[in-house]
Amino acid sequence: MTRFRTGFGIGFTTIIMMLVIVVFTTLGVLALSTARNDENLSDKNLEFASDYYEAEGKANAIKAKIETMQRAGVSAGDIANSIDGVAIHEGKAEYAVKVNDKQVIRVRINMMGTEPNVESFALVNITDWNPSQPISVWEG
Repeated sequence: MTRFRTGFGIGFTTIIMMLVIVVFTTLGVLALSTARNDENLSDKNLEFASDYYEAEGKANAIKAKIETMQRAGVSAGDIANSIDGVAIHEGKAEYAVKVNDKQVIRVRINMMGTEPNVESFALVNITDWNPSQPISVWEG
């Protein structure tokens, strides 16, 4: 009597199981890599945010000193001489506070009149952008 084999043999099942293990291992490695990259990005974001808010606090402290001195009737020249980093040109006080090696907060305060008015309070890049490879652009 002949026996007919139905279904798949052990070899086929073993191959399928090995493929499933390879797929799950690959997905696990990709998930671990993504998690590590997310952690690095969040660490950089935390570092920048803390540096920025520290610099912003320093910039606001300088602004408060300038406002207090102006309200007290101190001349613009004396204000510039008494606060480090503050320059006054044409009735406008200007100063910069370092955030990191690449950025500063630049502030310009209009000192004309009785109340000082903040004209700009901006985060500015202080490094030059040098692309490593030029981008080829199709000119049509």
